[in-house]
Amino acid sequence: MQYRIGEFARLTGISIKTLRFYDQIGLFQPAAVDPRTRYRLYVPQQLKDLAAVLALKDLGASLNDIRRVVRKTASRQEHSKLLEKLRSNAESSMESARRSLVWIDDALAKLTDGEREIPVLVKQRAAIRVASCRAQVKCYAEIGRLERDLQRAVVPGLTGKLQGVLWHRCAESGSIEGEPFVEISRGAPRSADYELKELPSATVATAYCESDEPAAERAYEAIDRWVRLHDYRVDGPKQEIYVGQILEIRFPVKPR
Repeated sequence: MQYRIGEFARLTGISIKTLRFYDQIGLFQPAAVDPRTRYRLYVPQQLKDLAAVLALKDLGASLNDIRRVVRKTASRQEHSKLLEKLRSNAESSMESARRSLVWIDDALAKLTDGEREIPVLVKQRAAIRVASCRAQVKCYAEIGRLERDLQRAVVPGLTGKLQGVLWHRCAESGSIEGEPFVEISRGAPRSADYELKELPSATVATAYCESDEPAAERAYEAIDRWVRLHDYRVDGPKQEIYVGQILEIRFPVKPR
């Protein structure tokens, strides 16, 4: 008994387009092709082969991985290796879901207490060239003076829109060490008043807030909590970026 592709599609619940695609990539091919009409022909025994393909796909296997293990020459070891990979992926997804549940529960608790959770985003920060001046100071107000000095020192017209502060140490650590910076073009001259450097690209956990101190403290607390709940670690100085009247706070992060 043989089935043409439309009949086999209805029998299996798979679209004709998908069956053709599987044939084209060598994943699941018809038992024969009519030499005159070029119709693809399938046989009942292939129902089991297609079921094996679809079961692995439902488990999250890629089509390339499936193609390797369903070929007739595939070994038991290759099949086992794929299943171990899928198991690891499933465990990772479960752990990610667990962390999300903890975060959601925390956000619900805050709503019950009358406050909203501050959203935390993860994004890629592109590398940028900056002029900066790093200093250890006695109070946060001194950083403002350093920022003003830096703005005056950099040649007008050579700065970009990005500016802010890298925080290497905060008051809680026993000393304050900050590094105001401004984005600059590559044509900016060197100066004794600042250092030219490149901030490398990085993954950052980010929150936005008003520029007043209480709002900034809440944003810092939200990012710190997010980092702990999602099993990341801080990987570099924390950053405050000025975006008009909004403050963007960034923690460079890496998975533990």
